[in-house]
Amino acid sequence: MKEEKDSHKPVKDYSNMTTLTENTIGEEDGCGYELWKDSGDTTMVLTGNGTFTCEWKNINNALFRRGTKFDCTQTYREIGNIAVDYEVDYHPDGNSYLCIYGWTREPLVEYYIVESWGSWRPPGKEPIGTITVDGAGYDVYRTVRVNQPSIDGNTTFEQYWSVRQEKSTKGTVNIASHFVAWENLGLKMGKIYEASLTVEGYQSTGSAEVLKNELIVGKEIIEPKLPD
Repeated sequence: MKEEKDSHKPVKDYSNMTTLTENTIGEEDGCGYELWKDSGDTTMVLTGNGTFTCEWKNINNALFRRGTKFDCTQTYREIGNIAVDYEVDYHPDGNSYLCIYGWTREPLVEYYIVESWGSWRPPGKEPIGTITVDGAGYDVYRTVRVNQPSIDGNTTFEQYWSVRQEKSTKGTVNIASHFVAWENLGLKMGKIYEASLTVEGYQSTGSAEVLKNELIVGKEIIEPKLPD
């Protein structure tokens, strides 16, 4: 009788790694991290060099993110290019986004560069334009949130979105190129608060393992390709 080979992946030992289950902000290995949720069951494990694993269930809204928080004293033009080289094993069940995420102040804006998603492609309206960044097509949207949670408490603010036309779970995102494209479409950018690789879940379950998350800051901004 021929012995069957075990096709299962080896179980990784996360016992000595930082594990988060409730709202927490901090820094480890020179990379910021944050777990935010309004309700539900969440687990985030920091696995080194900007990577992490996350799981969620019974949630309303939850965000798991690692990246860099800036001090809101500089625009992206003053900072220079911000780019993320990433790879994620992503398994959403329901509504979820895999994205580059952050905020600006003056004006207060929540922004998303969505690389992949679960059952629903955000944000569910007609785009205000299309752009090409890093060789990929994105639809651009502007939405408004009224009296909702923000980095400055519950208030009204705009959201800017670049949503990839085809899903991707690995590659390089030149974030500042999206900022340039948004401003060319009339979306004003403020002073940068944050740029993070983020997994978000909304009224769903799921899991993800971030295998690579390298943030590069300060090089020359790559100008995006805009429609004629």
